[in-house]
Amino acid sequence: MKIPKRRMPTQRAQKALDRVSNKRPRGRPEKIPRSWVIGRADNYRTNLTQAWPKLISPLLAAMTEEQVIAAFENHGQPYATNFVPLMAADILTLIREPSFPVRPKAQVAFLADSLAGRPSVAFRTSRDICARERAKRLAVSRHKIIRKEFYVECECGYKGPARDNACRKCGAPIPLSLEIVWGN
Repeated sequence: MKIPKRRMPTQRAQKALDRVSNKRPRGRPEKIPRSWVIGRADNYRTNLTQAWPKLISPLLAAMTEEQVIAAFENHGQPYATNFVPLMAADILTLIREPSFPVRPKAQVAFLADSLAGRPSVAFRTSRDICARERAKRLAVSRHKIIRKEFYVECECGYKGPARDNACRKCGAPIPLSLEIVWGN
């Protein structure tokens, strides 16, 4: 008895023309959006700045997680729910780290930036994300376009043709709002 050969299908499936590409961006995928990390860091900075004068001495003297929790509950009461008990172990690790800053303002920034990505992101990665996002904010020009026609008139003093919808001198982007379009 002969065994029949396998046959190839006569029609091959074709890819749809309107198919969306499933290509991911290069590199390791994000565990948490960068905007969340920088938002949390800014919030933590505000909270810690308010409570830090009373919180600094008992927190730096803490040797256990219970002492960290007690320090926040006794000296940083309005903000204690944001940090303890969930982040007590992380805070203790950070204040015992050899690279922990000496100056109070730097200590607040270090803690806030380090804790912003937890538990999804490591301390160092969280600080790196915050530094990159703050650098992007600083790179944006503080000037704004006053009027847009064929020529722009900018707050920095430049009057002339625009380049890439921005001021040629300072790089201030032209906002796309109805007030600018109508000339108000």
